[in-house]
Order: sequence, then C-alpha cells, then structure tokens
Amino acid sequence: MRVNFLLLATSIFISSNLQAGLVEGFHVVDVRVDRSGKGFVSFDQHLKSPATCINHHPNSLSFDVKTDAGKGILSLMLSAQAQKARVWAWGTNTCEEWPNTVESWNHGWIHRN
Repeated sequence: MRVNFLLLATSIFISSNLQAGLVEGFHVVDVRVDRSGKGFVSFDQHLKSPATCINHHPNSLSFDVKTDAGKGILSLMLSAQAQKARVWAWGTNTCEEWPNTVESWNHGWIHRN
C-alpha cells in the first residue's frame, strides 16, 4: 500500500513539476526571514533538479510568511531544525519570492528517523 502511494506521488511530481528542486531527506541548516516577510530555508545539501532561475542559494527553498502557507512552512522548518528531523520537499520551478536567486517552496514534510 505504501509503495503504491509513493509511486503515485512520484508520478504526480514528475508530471507536474518537471525540473523543480527536490529535497530528499536533507537536514535544515538555517531558516531566514526578513522584514518584508520573505524567507528561505537552507539545507545541508544542494537541491536535486533545481529550477533554472536559481543563481544563488542552490541548497534553499523560499516562502512568504505573509501567507498562511508561508507561516506553515516556517513552523514546519523550525520544528525540523529543532528535532534534527529529515525534510522532503519540492520546489515550484520558479523563483517568486527571490527572483533569480532562490527557488520557491511547493510542498513538503518532515520525518524523524
């Protein structure tokens, strides 16, 4: 059952997020938010298949804490960092919050091993 779910999730990812940044069991190194509400999380490894819009921060995904989704991402990443939990996440293949710098966060989760 779990394998079928993973195969389905992978096929959806491949079809909808070609070349989007991928985080597979990485650890959070830092979490940054500035006064504009824009922030990003940096991981201990570079993104796999990062967006072509990235010119800096190849190990990061960005978010905006002025949105409910951004608040959730910030909370999730601070929790992951505090627990030393591994993170799985996908980018959007765009650099919305930090143009030409950091790929935007699409979805993700943490898992404590």
